Amino acid sequence: LSGETLSFDKFRRHFHKHIITINDDSQVIIKDNLVMNGVIHVIDEVLIPPAYQPDIVDFLTSEPREQYFNILVDLVVQVNLTGALQSPGPFTLFAPTDAAFAQIGDFIDVNNATQVTDVLLYHVLSGIVLAEDIDDDSTATTLSGETLSFDKFRRHFHKHIITINDDSQVIFEDNLVTNGVIHVIDEVLIPPAYEPEPEKPYCAYFYHGHCWWY
Repeated sequence: LSGETLSFDKFRRHFHKHIITINDDSQVIIKDNLVMNGVIHVIDEVLIPPAYQPDIVDFLTSEPREQYFNILVDLVVQVNLTGALQSPGPFTLFAPTDAAFAQIGDFIDVNNATQVTDVLLYHVLSGIVLAEDIDDDSTATTLSGETLSFDKFRRHFHKHIITINDDSQVIFEDNLVTNGVIHVIDEVLIPPAYEPEPEKPYCAYFYHGHCWWY
């Protein structure tokens, strides 16, 4: 009656049972409650009209999620990417938590706008990429122009784990917003240009012109 559109999916769970979802999220949990002037289906999530749904920035800054993304939001504001992440997009954002940022040490100079921008754009893809769209041993080009590599393996019958660049793991997937989708990750993705060089082995001593390593 609001003039907005609902989308439905229906799939079979058992031989005589099926599941109905609405707008990809809400599920009908008690159906076909007939009343004098119609029918009622009980659902497990409130349906939010598009006009009131959050964009990427709204999602990161609204309660209760804001407590997990303070550093990410501060950096986005610092390098003036707020407007870009509120634009129509659509975008796919891999969002590191504050705990993830606490692990990166001094690999990145947070006072260097160029470095911060490069790191943030390394977490964004053009278009909507849901978890189901990510294949094992696949790659995608970020808005920074660099490439992310993905691995995907099954943990349980209906569960899977997605890792990025062999380290970061998607811990909360498919958070749909008006201008894309957000996947929460547990480690910051570091562009190759800012990755620390591997430590060289220590040459303990020379013997007959050869270096013996520890």
